[in-house]
Amino acid sequence: MAKRILIVDDEPDICEILRFNLEMEGYDVLTAEGAEEGQKIVNKKPIDLILLDVMMTHKSGFEWARELKASPHTAEIPIIFCTAKTMEEDLLQGFALGSDDYICKPFRISEVKARVKAVLRRTLPEPIEEVETHQEEDVIRYEGIVLYLDRKECFVDDEEVPFTKLEFELLALLLSKPGQVFSREKILQTVWPSDAIVLDRTVDVNITRIRKKIGRYGECLRTKFGYGYMFSR
Repeated sequence: MAKRILIVDDEPDICEILRFNLEMEGYDVLTAEGAEEGQKIVNKKPIDLILLDVMMTHKSGFEWARELKASPHTAEIPIIFCTAKTMEEDLLQGFALGSDDYICKPFRISEVKARVKAVLRRTLPEPIEEVETHQEEDVIRYEGIVLYLDRKECFVDDEEVPFTKLEFELLALLLSKPGQVFSREKILQTVWPSDAIVLDRTVDVNITRIRKKIGRYGECLRTKFGYGYMFSR
């Protein structure tokens, strides 16, 4: 079945150019000229990826992305921001909101195709590499944190917590070997695919998001300055 992509941009010409080229690649493509229209589509149809403009009237792409990631029904939809905002703080804000990639305008169609293909490939369900499970097959436990590797679900004190694919794999990596320090380079090599374009602070941003999501266990995610990160009491 063709992957369904939703393009949300308040410039109709950009929507049509992207739609035409992505349909030529075999994708099922829908377009919306704003966040409100995009939300109506998301409510009605399953979406595999959203290409989202940032600077839109009424509601910005950042605002809508924050709402999408806050809802358990849409939190797992991958987002690629397509925007003319190119400052590093804008890119970091996009990643902090849970985006999977960030394309700066003006962009080449070939670049968009490559980024879309890469994000869809790495967000497909697949086994987590370099993770050793404990206590039960396909389950990692650490006190009140339980990761079900086969179902890609995380529970904290018996409550399910939504994670992006990268967040889940990063937490699984650290939980698999409590007390071991993982360098940023090792984390990027293990969790992020080789074709991903990431900033130096991308790991830090994801660690911050995970700390918030695991609540009282957030302090267990320790920073070893000059070395990396570890999970330990």
